[in-house]
Amino acid sequence: MRLRSAVCVAVASLVMTACGSVQSKPQELHVPPERIVLNGYSLMPPNERGWLMAGRNQYQLALVKAGGTPDETIAIQAMPVKLPDFESPDDLVRLIKEGQAKDTDPKRFAIKKSDVVAYALKDSTCAKAYHVAEDNSAVKRSGKSGNMILEVLTLTCAHPKAKNVGVNVTYSHRHYPDQGGGNFEDKAMSVLESVEFTELSTSSFNTGNSR
Repeated sequence: MRLRSAVCVAVASLVMTACGSVQSKPQELHVPPERIVLNGYSLMPPNERGWLMAGRNQYQLALVKAGGTPDETIAIQAMPVKLPDFESPDDLVRLIKEGQAKDTDPKRFAIKKSDVVAYALKDSTCAKAYHVAEDNSAVKRSGKSGNMILEVLTLTCAHPKAKNVGVNVTYSHRHYPDQGGGNFEDKAMSVLESVEFTELSTSSFNTGNSR
């Protein structure tokens, strides 16, 4: 598998690109949920009904959940990423900020809020990124007009056993301005903070630059 760069993934999260092969008939996750184990890491899905397995392989994961209207969606994405060389948590934060500012399409997304901070998770160096953007080209199932809001919380962590290989987990919610809930961060962090690092088969990865 060829790893995408962490900067590219942080930006790609804003457009909610799916990872892995999308299943033709997504299966609903069990409640209470079971921990999902992938190569190098694992996480716990939300303890609520309606979450579907949209795509999964040994490295990557995509979960989706419908909202209260046809256009509203909630998603979780997880994948390994190639991390650039960095010396400190603040250095990793700077790299993520620079990539987001450079690559986000201003014609589609109007950034309303963007915040990237260092974050400690177990034995890993991480950056936590929170973005809110107005999406003026959202793909919709309904014929409703108007822009949508994309709220994204992403955690990018260096694997404790391989600093140049990271784990990127994103929780996102796309909704209209009059929708959304005040508990977005609580729900997102319950997933992001559940990440645990497992044995990493680095021989499976090509860590050359990839976009």
